[in-house]
Amino acid sequence: MNKNIVFILTLLSLTFSCKFKDKTSVVESKTTDKDTIYKNDSLTSLINANKQYFKDSLLNDKSGIIDNYFLLYQVDTCGILPHKNSELKEEFEGIRIVKGIRTEKQSDTLFVMPTFNYCDEGESYCFYDKTLPRLYTDSYCCHPDNFFLCSDIDEDGINEVGIFYSSCASRYKSLRIFSLKNRQWKEIGTSDFDVLTQEPDKVSFEKLVKKISKGKFKICNFIEGQTKWEIIEMN
Repeated sequence: MNKNIVFILTLLSLTFSCKFKDKTSVVESKTTDKDTIYKNDSLTSLINANKQYFKDSLLNDKSGIIDNYFLLYQVDTCGILPHKNSELKEEFEGIRIVKGIRTEKQSDTLFVMPTFNYCDEGESYCFYDKTLPRLYTDSYCCHPDNFFLCSDIDEDGINEVGIFYSSCASRYKSLRIFSLKNRQWKEIGTSDFDVLTQEPDKVSFEKLVKKISKGKFKICNFIEGQTKWEIIEMN
């Protein structure tokens, strides 16, 4: 009889113990979920503040340029990378007006956009014309003055464009030329630019790329004390 009582008491004790552990596990799980949501909400709040600051204070954007940019390029799965608004202000170099990228336009306006997620590994050249995609780079040394227009080399009604590309540190830079294909900027040519051979501020980048004929151009290289022109044919 005593053995039966002991068995029943032991069984009840184990049952209550398991129930207690289950409840504890649920509470811990819910707490972790809340912490994750809180962190995500905080980052979202910060990035929205960045977007509003860039839109209102830096660009005075009333046509939805920044909203369009974040809609297209701020991917949810890439992780949010917010900035201090003071840093955005300090690094922003303003806008630049250039000759029209589409040949029927008189001018275009561009600016440099920093990274706002962990998938992008560099800054981008962006345009007020929302029909033009951003020109994404893997460099953190982009400046509006480093962007330039070439002529319409492939004669499709859209001028090819170029950038003076810098990795910020090395003496070896480059000129990189792009053509708009299928709503994306495709690199069609590059050249060496050794700053010990040629000082960048002593040349006009536009004059270093010359159209020869439809789909063919030449580009200037400055390397190890020598100046060489290279002919490139577009595919």
